[in-house]
Amino acid sequence: MDSIPALVVIAPGYFVQAWLFVTHRALGGLGHDLTIIGASATVWTLLFVGVLLGGWRLLRRVSRRD
Repeated sequence: MDSIPALVVIAPGYFVQAWLFVTHRALGGLGHDLTIIGASATVWTLLFVGVLLGGWRLLRRVSRRD
């Protein structure tokens, strides 16, 4: 990977695949690719949803004070 942003985006998938490798459950071929893509998509989706919900709750709390 020549691009740091691309590495940051796909890093959660690499961590999951490394954990699977250490526990002797690693997948090869297409399973490897799907694990990396799926894990990365899940982590980033949960992160974005968490940030959006936190911001929404903070905005509601601030708007209720008035």
